[in-house]
Amino acid sequence: MSNKKEGNQYDKIFKENLESVTLALIEKVLQIQIASYERLPQELQRTLERKPDQLLKITDKQGNTFLLQLEFQLADEERMVDRMLEYRAILNRKYDFNVRQYVLFLSDQIPQMSTRIEKENLTFSFYLIQLSQIDYELFLSSDKGDEVVFAVLANFGTTTPETAASLIVQRLNQTSTSKVERDRHLQQLRVLANLRKLTPFVEIMIESISQYIKEEDDFLFKKGQLKGKEEGIEQKTRETILKFLKDGVLTTQQLASYFDVTEEFVEDLRKSLNQ
Repeated sequence: MSNKKEGNQYDKIFKENLESVTLALIEKVLQIQIASYERLPQELQRTLERKPDQLLKITDKQGNTFLLQLEFQLADEERMVDRMLEYRAILNRKYDFNVRQYVLFLSDQIPQMSTRIEKENLTFSFYLIQLSQIDYELFLSSDKGDEVVFAVLANFGTTTPETAASLIVQRLNQTSTSKVERDRHLQQLRVLANLRKLTPFVEIMIESISQYIKEEDDFLFKKGQLKGKEEGIEQKTRETILKFLKDGVLTTQQLASYFDVTEEFVEDLRKSLNQ
């Protein structure tokens, strides 16, 4: 796959999800507590045309009002600092507000791009955040699949890639409200997982979950089938939680939250392992 075609795949995912995920990224990753916000036109056209990935006018809870520009970057672009400076100059001319610029780097590699310019009569910098350094639980704990899918790009900590992939797939299934939505998120997960070389793990987990979800029913079960279906899902959940308990990576509270069960249910399963 060419770099351009690969980049277009990721751009498409972010465009599909940005409307719902932007505020979560701002609050969870950038640690900006929003009191109010306004989406601004993304087209910035003077003699030079630029289109930011996201541009918002934000007032935070401390009363500060500023423009926030977000760029999602897959390539480690050597001249990124010059491009951000161009954005800044255009924004300064068009809007009379302070500007905060962030580049969210999506690749697993350590970015080498410069974030600062210091020359005679010119000092400029932007914020660079690597998504793979952010705790994946920030995304995994969301009730929105559009946010959960980005957990695959974050930091798994001591959780194994196999366990993380399983939890993400499980959570996407829980947060989806229709077959169409679930299929879209799982396809997005497949593409993004390739950035972390996790595609094999994700495919195994998707195959596992498909064994007890009848896609043609779209989560709507015919009368008389619901009980059996629920029992099948409960048994699969039980087996998956038991596996995680054996691994010993996740706490009772985390497992209860991720699988939408009570802590007592998890503890009962833990006790059954010791019998």
